[in-house]
This record gives sequence, C-alpha cells and structure tokens, in this order.
Amino acid sequence: MRFSALIPVACAMVAFVLSMLALFAGNKPGFMEDYNIMTLNTSTLGHVLVPTPTSSSSSSASSTSSSLGSFISSLAQNITNSIEGELASIEGDIADKLAQTLGISQWYSLHFMDMCQGSYAPNATAKHVHKNTTECSNQTAMYHFNLTQTLNDQLHRGGLNLNLSDINWPSEIQDSIDAANTAMDATFILFMIGIGAAGVSILAGLVAFLVSGSRLLAFGNWGLTTISFTALLITAIILTVVQGKFVHAINKNGNDIGIYAYRGTKYLIITWIAPALMFLASLVWVFEFCIGRKQQKREYTEKASYTKRSKWSRSRI
Repeated sequence: MRFSALIPVACAMVAFVLSMLALFAGNKPGFMEDYNIMTLNTSTLGHVLVPTPTSSSSSSASSTSSSLGSFISSLAQNITNSIEGELASIEGDIADKLAQTLGISQWYSLHFMDMCQGSYAPNATAKHVHKNTTECSNQTAMYHFNLTQTLNDQLHRGGLNLNLSDINWPSEIQDSIDAANTAMDATFILFMIGIGAAGVSILAGLVAFLVSGSRLLAFGNWGLTTISFTALLITAIILTVVQGKFVHAINKNGNDIGIYAYRGTKYLIITWIAPALMFLASLVWVFEFCIGRKQQKREYTEKASYTKRSKWSRSRI
C-alpha cells in the first residue's frame, strides 16, 4: 500500500462533490441559492410606466411665471418643489412595489439545470437585503432559460394585464439568453464527462492504493484525472465567458427599463476549484508512475546482481 496514492483520491473526491453541487444547486427553493450562475434584478422593471412630475411641474411653473410675474412665480416654484418632494416619496414607494403590482418576481436566478425566483427582504432597496425564494422550475438536463416567456406569462396574470412590449422590452436581451443557452448545452456534456471521469478515478485510485507500485494503474488513473481536468477546465472557461457576456448584454440593453444582471461569483469559485484539484491529482499520478518505474528498475538490478552472484558461486564450486 502506498499512502501517497490517497492524495489524488482525496482531490478527486472533493472535485466530484463540488461539481455535483454546482450541477444541482437550486434544485429546490433555498438550496444553495447564492451559488447561481447569474441573478436578474427585476424589482424596478417597468419603472418607465410610473409618471414623473418633473416635466409637468416645470411647464406649470413656466406658464405661471409668464402670467403672474416673478413674485407669484417664486411662490409657485416653492409650492411645486414641496409637491415634487411628496411625489418623489410616493414614486419611491411605487417603485418598491412595482414588481408586485405587475405580477412578476423581484429577482430570477439562473442555475445549471433550472431557474429560481422570489422577492427581496425586507425590501428591494434595503442595504442588507436577502433573497426569499418562492419557486424553482423543474430540473432539466440542458435547461433553456426563457426569461421573455416567463415575464410575459406573469405580466398577463398580473393586475395590470400588460405584456413586455408595453415596457419597451429589448429583443437583444432574449437574443443574448438564447446564445447563452446554446453554449450551456455544450457545457452540460463536458460537465458530465468531467464528473464521470472523476468518479471512476476515485474507484481506480482506491484499487491503486491497495495494489502498491502498479505502473499500469498509475497510468490509467493519470488518464482518468487528465480527462476530468480537461473537461472541467473547459466547462469553467465557457461558464465564465458566458456569464460575462450575458451580464454585459443584460445591463447594456436592460438598465433603461429597470432590469439588472449580476454575476454568480460563488458559483464560479467552485467551478474553478474542481479542475484545479483534478490537475493536482493528475500530477500526483505522474509522480506515482515515475516512482513505480524507479522501483521496477531497482528490483530488476537487484535481481540481476543476485543471479550473477549465484552463478559465480556455483562456478567456483
């Protein structure tokens, strides 16, 4: 038994667990919700529907100034400023309750195989806000995130009976989501390969631990860990690129109508740790292979030397 063989087994186990968590995060409300690929804040979506008092009040003040003189204009301006302050406060309350009025959730989070949604607590504008998850979709392999359809369905059921065209929904948002879905399909296949190879390498590593010095087992384990490392590394790269482009596209096209996207930093961390651990496991198996080769050479040399001495002894007799 070679205890150093347990090092790559331990690395593969941790990588396997992290990858499984990344795969099944969000499979039910509240389960690893912070470990999402990205979050969409829709608490102010549709704020363009809320009337602002600035334009109407300024035109009123202008007409007052022209008709009643500077004194009355000044008095009217003071009254207008007071009214604007009250309206701004009311507008803030409206914006905070806007999602509820429209019938949509305040946030939507994309996981690898599903989507979750919910509200912010204590409210969307609080400093120390946390998420209340109300619903998660059914987990599906190669899940396709269709935000446009989800929001349209909820808006139709809402109190105002609106659709996305009423809030000037940009088509570029769903276009970027569709591109992300295509990339995620390829990522799912790579993820499965990486997880599967890591799982097999755990079993093969335990066999290598029991059968000490087997170069064949060391080479086989190196192959498995290398396959897992490569697949998980490409997965992490694709997820990082998709996440960055998707968040940029959402914020570029959606901020004006009140939708904001945020990266899932914690999710990226565990998806990068997994290939790093498999790379370490692969290096250890290379070391095990080299050590096994040296042992075989030493055993061969000792055996040859012993045979030579035995022949010399017999020849002298």
